[in-house]
Amino acid sequence: MPRFALIAGLALTLAIVPSASSGVRATGVAAGVPSALHAFLLRADEPVAHEYPRTPSFAWAPSPEHGGHYQFELATSQRFQDGSIVFKDTKVQIPAETISRQLPWMVGQPYALWAHVRWVSDNAMQATRWSVPFGFNMRWLDQDVPQQWPAPEGLIRWKPVQGATGYEVLYVDIHPSKSFQTTTNVADEREFFTFHSNLGYTMPIRWRVRAIRDVSSTAPPTNGLPPVSYGPWSPVFTSQNTPQTIGTSSPTDTVSDQWGKTKLGHQFHLTPGFAWNPEAQVVTDGIDAGSPLYRVYVFTDTHCVNRIFTGSIVGSPAWAPRTVGGPIQLPASTKELTAAKGGRYPGAGSEGAAIDPAGSTVAAAEGISSKGSGSPGAASSSAAPSGASASAATAQPVANVDLWDSGWPTGRYYWTVVPVTIFSMSDDPAAVDLKLGYQDAAVPQDECEAGSMMGFGKVSRPVVTTAGKPFVSGVAPTGRTVAAVGQHAEVYASPIVAWQPAVGATTYQVELSRTLYPWHMAKRVTTPATSLELPLTKFNAGTWFYRVRGINQALPAGARAMTWSPIVRIKITGDQFTIVK
Repeated sequence: MPRFALIAGLALTLAIVPSASSGVRATGVAAGVPSALHAFLLRADEPVAHEYPRTPSFAWAPSPEHGGHYQFELATSQRFQDGSIVFKDTKVQIPAETISRQLPWMVGQPYALWAHVRWVSDNAMQATRWSVPFGFNMRWLDQDVPQQWPAPEGLIRWKPVQGATGYEVLYVDIHPSKSFQTTTNVADEREFFTFHSNLGYTMPIRWRVRAIRDVSSTAPPTNGLPPVSYGPWSPVFTSQNTPQTIGTSSPTDTVSDQWGKTKLGHQFHLTPGFAWNPEAQVVTDGIDAGSPLYRVYVFTDTHCVNRIFTGSIVGSPAWAPRTVGGPIQLPASTKELTAAKGGRYPGAGSEGAAIDPAGSTVAAAEGISSKGSGSPGAASSSAAPSGASASAATAQPVANVDLWDSGWPTGRYYWTVVPVTIFSMSDDPAAVDLKLGYQDAAVPQDECEAGSMMGFGKVSRPVVTTAGKPFVSGVAPTGRTVAAVGQHAEVYASPIVAWQPAVGATTYQVELSRTLYPWHMAKRVTTPATSLELPLTKFNAGTWFYRVRGINQALPAGARAMTWSPIVRIKITGDQFTIVK
C-alpha cells in the first residue's frame, strides 16, 4: 500500500472516532446527524433563546436512523473534553432531554455552556456525528435584582423575585458586617433599635438584599463546577425612620407581599412581618434595657390561647422572621448589657433565660432548626443557628419560620405583641455583674381580649403549569418533539411537563392519576427542577391527569407541602396518534 494511502486511511479512522466520554467503538459513522438542537424553559415551540435564568430542557430534530438511542452532552467548551463536561446522558430514548440539577450561572463570549447530541445504535456499533453545538448562557434576569418596596416603621421590604427560595439581607453600616437570611420579602431592623433605640428611631438605615436559590437537593455538575446559591446584590437602599410617639403598644401592620392594616387582615403568600405602636420600656429590678423590648405571638383563635408561633425578643417596633441569623443573642449579664447599650450589636444566638408571665420557658421560632419537629416556636428548647452568609446557605440549619396555609378566607391567624422586661437572676442584688433573664410583662390572652390583635391569612402560591396552553411537549409519531396543541394536551408518548417556579419552593412533587375524581395517585415523582419527563410511554395510552406542588423546607416538619396546581389533563395517544403539529 502506498504511504499516502496509509496516511489517508489513518486520518479517516481518526476522524470517525467518537469523543472519549461516549463509550462507542469506532466501527462506523451513520448518516442522519440530529439537527435543530435548542433549549426551552416551558414548551418546545417557544422562541429559541440563548440566555436562561434556570436550567432549561432540550429538544432536537430526530435522526432518521431506526432504533437506537441518543447521547447528550453539556460542557463548558465546544470541544467537549472530559474535564469540561457538566452533564451527560448516554441513554436518551427520545429526541429531548431534561436535566434535574441547577446549572451554574455562567456567561461567555459568546456563550459559556454548549450542548450537542448524536444518535447511537443499540449495539453501540454505529453512531452519527455529533450535532452542531448549541451555545447558551446562564444568568439571572434583569428583573431578578430586588427592588425596594415601602414598609412600616422598623421594617424593610422588597419586591419578591421569581424562583427565589429565600433572601440574604445585609445592613451596610453594621461593623463587623453580618448578613442574615429569610424566606419572606420583609425584614426587621432589630440591629438598630434593640438596646439603643434613640439612635434607631432617627438614623437612616442602608441595606442590600439578594435572592437565594436552594441548590442543596440537586446533583452537582459532572465536572464538579459548583452552582452558586445566590443572585446579584441589589443597589444600596435607604430606609428613613422618623421619631414615633411612645404610647401603648398595639398592632398596626401585617405586611409581606400584601400590606394589611385592618384587624380582619389580608391573605399573604409569604409569611408576613408585624409592626406596632411603640411604648415605653418596662423596667424591673432597676435594670434599664436601653430600649423597649417586645415579642410577637401568633394564634389560631381570637382569645389567643392556642399559640402556634413565637417571635423573637426585639427592641424595634416591628418583627419579621429570619431563617438564619436570629434571634438576637441577648445579654446574659449587666456587663454584656452595658456593651450592647454602648452600640455593640450582640449578633445572633441564644435568648438565654426567657420565660412567660407564668415562668414557663419560651423558645423563639427563629432558634428551631428545620431538622426538628413540632410547631415553630412552640417547643421548649432551641438550637441557635450559626448565622453564616448565603455563600454557604445550603449548609446552614433553616429555622421553622414559615406558617402553614390557614384555609383563607374562612381560616386565619391572629397575632399580638407583648412587652418584655429584664430581671435579675442573681441571688446577691448588690453584685457588680448581675445575671439577667427576660420575661413577658403581659399575658397574650389579655392583650387579644382587650382588642390588641390583628388577623391575617396565609396561602401558599400554587405552581403555574399552564398559560392558555399547558406547558407540555412530547414525542409525535415521526419521533419529533413537539409542543402540545390546544388546552388539552395530546402527545404520542414521553411527555415533558414544565412549570414556573413557586415562591418559597425548594423542590417539587408531580403526581399522576388515571382519574380526575376521585383522585388516585398512580405515580409520584419528586424533582428539584422545574421540568420533568413523565414516566408515560406509548404503552400507557389513554387519558391521564397530573398536578404539581412545591415543597418548602422552612415550613414545619410534616407540613412542608404547598398548594397543588390546577389539574392538567394529558392524553397519551400511542400508536393511534393522528395529529402532528
